Amino acid sequence: MNTRLLLAGSLRTLTRYKLRTFFMSLGIVVGVASLVVMRSMGTGAQDEMLDKFEKVFSGASIYVMNTDYEASQLSIEDIDALRDELEQIVDASPNLAADNREVRYGDQHRSLTLYGETERAQYVNNRPVILGDSFTREDVDSSARVALLGHKTAEAFFGDDDPIGKRIQIDGSPYRVKGVLESMGVDPHGTDRDDAVHIPLSTLMRRVLNVDTIGGAKLQVSSIEQLDPTGDRIYEILQERHSLAVDEPDDFAVYTPVQVQGMIKEANRVLTIYLPATAGIALLVAAIVIANIMLIGVRERISEIGLRKALGATDRQISGQFLLESLAVTAISGLLGVGAGAAVLRLFFSAGDAPISLAPDSIALGLIAALVIGMLAGVLPARRASRMEPVDALR
Repeated sequence: MNTRLLLAGSLRTLTRYKLRTFFMSLGIVVGVASLVVMRSMGTGAQDEMLDKFEKVFSGASIYVMNTDYEASQLSIEDIDALRDELEQIVDASPNLAADNREVRYGDQHRSLTLYGETERAQYVNNRPVILGDSFTREDVDSSARVALLGHKTAEAFFGDDDPIGKRIQIDGSPYRVKGVLESMGVDPHGTDRDDAVHIPLSTLMRRVLNVDTIGGAKLQVSSIEQLDPTGDRIYEILQERHSLAVDEPDDFAVYTPVQVQGMIKEANRVLTIYLPATAGIALLVAAIVIANIMLIGVRERISEIGLRKALGATDRQISGQFLLESLAVTAISGLLGVGAGAAVLRLFFSAGDAPISLAPDSIALGLIAALVIGMLAGVLPARRASRMEPVDALR
């Protein structure tokens, strides 16, 4: 009996016992669908985070961040010192943010995040204005009351009208709208950078917050190869400038793109590995159900097994049929599970700003898992069927 005949016989058996086949398939369909959905969600979340990361860290860049806001020491002078001491740093954009500031235009008012930046921000952050003009060195030196708007902020306040030259109020003080920034989307912190207001860094520090420290700075390095050694030197210089002892906690952090990528992937391990692993529990239960149902099937088909052995069927052929039955039901169920998972993703996760699509590796993972389960679940029933003696089976 060749493999084609064995497979045909296995499929006939599965269609003959429809209810039994349904219960064997159900666990595999649910398990594979869960695996596909969870794996795709994890991959989608990681890709979204990496995409946001790319918007902040582009090319050879290093980000220096203040980590102790109660006793902050990071200053513009620190960034200037880094540029003076390290020739690898070719440009820098210090920055500061202030959340929940009242912004008004006419009778409209909104609570928005203010970002303080220098005239170098558009180049370092690769985010130019799409309407009007950006900040100048004079704007920063004079702490000018001028503002750049995210395009969502501009639309909310002005609609289709030209916002350039109009005056808005920030915390009760008038600011002239100078430009509208190119779209950036949501940053890694979850803040919509298109719905915010940008003012000169010196203006935010002196006129709004009355502070002499900054939140951080993005530094551009001459080449990617210089990232790690430059990052190490930045750390050493800032430790010395802040008079920090070896065992004293740092009040700043230095991040390179490789470090941030590693942090994102580690944070998403729960979605890409641990959550899909929970779907394995459903598949394990399905394997136990399949094995038990097939063992019942062996007992019910004792006469059939005995007759086939009496007609010359070998132990290998008998075990092969039961193993093929198990593999067939899990393979078909695996395909149905992949389809069900894709349908769930399409119905519930295809909308929104960051739609989650079917991850290609989740298809392979689901089908391989289904086949492995089929193999494991079919081994014991196949062995038991093949070891029956024809005389005993025909009694």
